[in-house]
Amino acid sequence: MKRINLLVMVAAAMLLASCSSTQLVSSWKAPEAQQGSIGNVLVLGMMGPKNLELRENLERQIAIELQNKGIKATSATDVFGPKGFKGLTEEQVNDKVRSLGYSSVMIVSLVDREKERVHTPGTMYTTPRVVGYSRYYRRYMVVYEQTYTPGYYTTNTSYVLQSELYSVGRNDLLYSGQTRSYDPGSKASLAKGVAKAIVADIQKKGLIAM
Repeated sequence: MKRINLLVMVAAAMLLASCSSTQLVSSWKAPEAQQGSIGNVLVLGMMGPKNLELRENLERQIAIELQNKGIKATSATDVFGPKGFKGLTEEQVNDKVRSLGYSSVMIVSLVDREKERVHTPGTMYTTPRVVGYSRYYRRYMVVYEQTYTPGYYTTNTSYVLQSELYSVGRNDLLYSGQTRSYDPGSKASLAKGVAKAIVADIQKKGLIAM
């Protein structure tokens, strides 16, 4: 019984892991933003010190996805360090970014993180078992065994992130996209899912050549 219960719970955990995904919730592109609007991109994560690992993963993964599409892109942490913009005004940051040749900035922020406790109810399995054969009735005698697997609770976590692309020269918003990730498992897998969803949508909207 314990072995059956363990196998069922392991299978359920594997199923939940396989269902983890990132979905594009909404997105927008400026009407005037044309193909080629994205030049040299600086990817900047706007998150507190508690989310430093997530910030770095997001910056690097988005930069990699853009590079895979032929766009020059760099993580802000790799260029300026984790505290590169500390104490600077918006104008000073803009001047610093422009002086290094960046024409676009992708800003990624964590909008929300939600946890939900979900109960999976127990199940009853009925299994037939042959116990003998009756010559008189010419049929098998079968009894049915019932196996009960108790219910269990799991905690699902979802992350909502906002990605916004600005032009450096005029500070115009070129693109905005929001994603929701369900049970990503790790910061790295979360960042990878977001990066793929956002960059694919940017390309779909024509800002990157197909």
